[in-house]
Amino acid sequence: MINNTISKINYELIYLYWSIGKLVNDYKKDNNSQYGDAVVTRFSKELSLRYGKGFDQKNIFKMVKFYDIFSKVAPGRQSNNKIFSKIASGQQSNEKFAIWHPDVKLKNINWSHIRELLKFKDIKIINYYLSEVENKNWTKNELIHAIKSKSYERTIGNQRKGTISNKIEKTLKDPVILNISNKKRTEKELEDEIINNVFEFMKEIGNSVMLYGRQYKININGLTHKIDLVFFDNDINSYILVDLKINKITNKDIFQMQMYINYFNKYMKKGRFNNTIGIILCETKDIRVEANDNIYQIKYLSEIPKEKELLKIINENKVILLKTENLKIK
Repeated sequence: MINNTISKINYELIYLYWSIGKLVNDYKKDNNSQYGDAVVTRFSKELSLRYGKGFDQKNIFKMVKFYDIFSKVAPGRQSNNKIFSKIASGQQSNEKFAIWHPDVKLKNINWSHIRELLKFKDIKIINYYLSEVENKNWTKNELIHAIKSKSYERTIGNQRKGTISNKIEKTLKDPVILNISNKKRTEKELEDEIINNVFEFMKEIGNSVMLYGRQYKININGLTHKIDLVFFDNDINSYILVDLKINKITNKDIFQMQMYINYFNKYMKKGRFNNTIGIILCETKDIRVEANDNIYQIKYLSEIPKEKELLKIINENKVILLKTENLKIK
């Protein structure tokens, strides 16, 4: 009952700000647009006198921007509204559909979330973060942290050229940010750090991930092997095997991971499951290492670096992906 009331209040507030943004935007169009700031000042004064706080010029500008951005027809989010269903089916605008319409309620999203997203012009980025807030019920601070850590840019699916080859690429981040204190560590210590922050780590590799095992033992040809970490992702119906490397990854590591994957696909995979995913988490990537469809070479960072440094790392990842994604292990 309380949650429904809060949801209703959030929706009505968002609808109000949308309506004000539309009203100011329409008024500016109908009159002389060169007096845009003066129009905002006028609306701010009248609304403040009538309704009190919350309608200063800064907020009115945000409402106008909110309407301007969120009323655009763009790829990324479908609307269930009957008016917009024609757009979604391609009957009116080449298979593009509305990002949002006031008849469609935004789950788990309030005005504080929207304010943070108004800094972006790219509809794809806004759609990404809206979906994350909706699916993961992020708070405002969690959204700010995701934006600061370049969650959108770090998603492998956004780094690749061409089509996404595996469902995990829509959620898997590269680099993975671990937020750990001990920078000089052994692989065992790295594993301990990840386990101590396992929920944060799971968010970096998927949307619906659970820990399945640690130092998971399997027997291949009479020899016992231990997989550092094993997860299961309910969204993609796949096991995710994680091997930790504090040094550069080699082709030997790839072959070892492929051996683990083959075992899981043969003995652990159920009928409805998809093929097992392998992640080799390393401090330094090697561009000479050959790629495999279900194995990902992922760099890890101990903390969020400065924005320029993080963007540089992301661009380096794109280069490595471009050079390796067509190579196959034979």
